[in-house]
Amino acid sequence: MRIIRTAYPGDLLLHLESFVVLVRHVRAGGRSAVERAATELHVDRSVLRRRIQSLSTWVGVPLLRGRGSSLSPTASGARLLDRANRLLLAAGEVAADAAGSRERLTVACTGTVTTELLPRALLELERRPRGVQLVVRRAGGALCERMVRAGEVDLGVLRGATPPSGLASEHLADDRLWFVVPRTDALAARRTLSLADMARVPLILYGEGSRTRARVMDELAPLGATIRVEVDGKAAALEYVRLGLGGTFLSLLPGHRVSGSVHAEDVTKHFTRSGFYAIATDTAWSSAPVREVVASLVRHAQGQRSR
Repeated sequence: MRIIRTAYPGDLLLHLESFVVLVRHVRAGGRSAVERAATELHVDRSVLRRRIQSLSTWVGVPLLRGRGSSLSPTASGARLLDRANRLLLAAGEVAADAAGSRERLTVACTGTVTTELLPRALLELERRPRGVQLVVRRAGGALCERMVRAGEVDLGVLRGATPPSGLASEHLADDRLWFVVPRTDALAARRTLSLADMARVPLILYGEGSRTRARVMDELAPLGATIRVEVDGKAAALEYVRLGLGGTFLSLLPGHRVSGSVHAEDVTKHFTRSGFYAIATDTAWSSAPVREVVASLVRHAQGQRSR
């Protein structure tokens, strides 16, 4: 890419932001990347195209190739994208410092993390002078990953056997899987439980797409286990168990326990390993606010493990 010595004929930061948004939608796939990017930027498609053309003319080389679903950044476009992300990040930090305001980040995460890990971490970050302000969105593993890759959130926290490929990640903790039955159930008096024992209980589990459900049924379905009731979350599952209608499984962070009028047994050893991971794009991961949030999550997750 040649050295640029002429002033840019327009708002360089605005046009670089437009290029970054367009490439994000291009990489997300589909034939309507330009339309989706223009909608996000609140401009007409022709305006977006003029901005990209202005950048290409100024740089002196094409930044994109192809049309429709075959649209992709050129090698020069990919290099500009990396520099544009860093420049936009630096500009945002300068603006935040000048205003004395807190950085705002959006985090997508599973219900377990929202309930058990985020509250203390969020409170810690909120109390710091000019600290990070978090906006939390509830999203299961697959949705969380899609939102991170599409740039809809700055950071994700999901549960899985391994972190997704192609993203920066940090292992927070391995989860603990608990089998929960009424205190009056005969299994509550057993010192150890086998997979066969658990398979005989009518199950209260979450809907399709739930990692906990898949993890449990991979082991128990071959033994004849059946799902009696599908529920939306832990609170509903526990209510059915308290009423004596079956048993459920809860995925919890280390250090957390199940309370109330139920019996819970840690059965993690019977099932495949699963951990909680913080994930972000490489660009987002390199920012100081994201690193600060991840460090806080790691501290609090480790605090739970030490209990």
